[in-house]
Amino acid sequence: MKPPIRILLVEDETPWQEGIAALLSTDFRFRLIGIADHYEEALHLYNEQQPDVVLLDWKIKGAQDGLAVGNALLECGLPPERIILISGSSPSSIPTHPFLYIPKNQIGDELLTLLASVTIS
Repeated sequence: MKPPIRILLVEDETPWQEGIAALLSTDFRFRLIGIADHYEEALHLYNEQQPDVVLLDWKIKGAQDGLAVGNALLECGLPPERIILISGSSPSSIPTHPFLYIPKNQIGDELLTLLASVTIS
């Protein structure tokens, strides 16, 4: 049996943190290893925990948004297909990015399927 995919969640709203954590806990293939709500904490947890995948909200606390976190993770060597942007904003309002994307209103239907399709090597 393969080890679970280790996931870092970068999300600043408690209801979304709790909901995504609960969703991930329903599937043994995934393990939430940390939750960050701003840029610095996200990079600290990434460097400390070395997750396989990062779920990344676009609008987070602080001066740096989720896309800045994603770009910093790319510089750390995390492939863009292992960064999943989540947002309640319309896709057309989000600046161009190389990451996978799920609208927040579709997380319940699509997140586990998308995570299962991510290749970890």
